[in-house]
Amino acid sequence: MKKSYEELPVISSEVVNGEHLLLGGTLPGWPGRPVKPAFFYKRRYTWDGDIIIGCTIGCSFCYYRWINNTFMTIGRGRKGLRRIGEPAEAVEFLEQSRLFAPKRDIVMLCARSDGSMQISEITQFLHAFRHPSWVFVLHRAPFGRRQLEEWGDDERVVFSTTITPKPPESGPDSWTPIKPERQIEGIRFLLREGIPHKRISLMLGPFNSNNVDAGVELILRLGEMGFRFATYRGCSVGNFGVAPDRDRLRREGFLDGSQDESSAPGGHDYYKMKNWLAPAVEEKILRAGEEAGMRLHRFTGTLYKKEYGVPVAYNRHNRWRRELGQWRRVDPARLNAYLRWLGYHPRSIKETEDGYFVELPETEVATEDVAMTVGAEFRTSVLFNNYRIAPSLGDLRFYAENHLFWPLPEGWEEVVEYYQRR
Repeated sequence: MKKSYEELPVISSEVVNGEHLLLGGTLPGWPGRPVKPAFFYKRRYTWDGDIIIGCTIGCSFCYYRWINNTFMTIGRGRKGLRRIGEPAEAVEFLEQSRLFAPKRDIVMLCARSDGSMQISEITQFLHAFRHPSWVFVLHRAPFGRRQLEEWGDDERVVFSTTITPKPPESGPDSWTPIKPERQIEGIRFLLREGIPHKRISLMLGPFNSNNVDAGVELILRLGEMGFRFATYRGCSVGNFGVAPDRDRLRREGFLDGSQDESSAPGGHDYYKMKNWLAPAVEEKILRAGEEAGMRLHRFTGTLYKKEYGVPVAYNRHNRWRRELGQWRRVDPARLNAYLRWLGYHPRSIKETEDGYFVELPETEVATEDVAMTVGAEFRTSVLFNNYRIAPSLGDLRFYAENHLFWPLPEGWEEVVEYYQRR
């Protein structure tokens, strides 16, 4: 039975799984040598990573507030920022990771931070990263001249921002301190300076019944500015050892009283409510998109496939994601060879109505990192008998042995051994 996040402990010192360790490293008070976060901690539709983790902005609904090895990096000023390493090392991580393919994959920088806090580091990354991949730079703070001068001439860079309209009655410190008006000014600046609309990626939301009307106005305005696509999202709440401040979230109107607060799909360790939108709220958003002449994407998979022409997996959470369309038929022998190159030993691969079903030995598990890599490689849907959304701590051994993510942060084995002995 799922627990509401309200029933979870206020704080826990546990590392929940392997992705949790890669995301934030060891916790304060860890008895062994500290282990840094990984430069890139997951591969879904994109490779999500950073050179610096932490954010001075401190949105009240930030995922990383609710994670016990990152909460101290959010909204604590520059003293909360943590440098993982050198930008060139982040490039080396990708180049040495077997799951990465430069002509196929998108790199998403500042997944645990904000681009405004690591401008020079991003530039250094771009100079070292000599591959044709799209590089999305997440940057909630308004764009300005420095960002343009540093990244504007690099056609791989997509200036990515999330715009969150606040409910009219919410206070100045609620939701996010970043004002949409200033973000729009920064976007207009990029457009005036010649950055094409396609190189500006907009995520709108999170939306609920309290701010959807402001969201409608925002969508219409963006349409007038010439944008023809954007993504939108609902509200999410999670917990990796730090309980959300539910009183604050209700007071600010982020939790509007109508949401299903335990609606995350099964198998998630972190999410308790994931991308939740009431049908009436979503209907308003989609109507506004039609009026504005914009294609609005609920899921980033359709954005990357349709707007950026990137190969994507047609599977998600070990099922065929139908909104992506019909998956491609491929020779099972090619799937078998690719999986063996990754270190797996398939017993059988069968074509089904939902894609290719791979039977692995009992000792082998395909994580979402792997499943989405294989699906993207063949532009098809690949499902597994043994599957996990995120790697367990034990799965990191398989990642290391086969260099799926490589190199893992120094000291990771000590953490795995510690938790496996308990």
